[in-house]
Amino acid sequence: MNKLETMTIYKKFQDEFGLEEAAIINAENMHLELLEKNPFKYESFYLLAAVCLYSISQSGPNSVSLEDIERISHIKKDEIEKCYNLVLDIE
Repeated sequence: MNKLETMTIYKKFQDEFGLEEAAIINAENMHLELLEKNPFKYESFYLLAAVCLYSISQSGPNSVSLEDIERISHIKKDEIEKCYNLVLDIE
């Protein structure tokens, strides 16, 4: 997955949820940091993007629900939640 494809995924999330540019940048940066740590070697790139978006949105004024992310990404909320818990364990 290259930088342009990454930006496209997050742009879609930004447009759909009306998130600020700073939140999207923070989610992208979190994504890159997690990829550097490589704990998600076998996880879906899109799943990791959904987790980063969910994580960043929880600390901002525009919280996005797992159900909303599931609807847009077509990734089951149980999978997002499972991966999110892994991220919390790493941090």
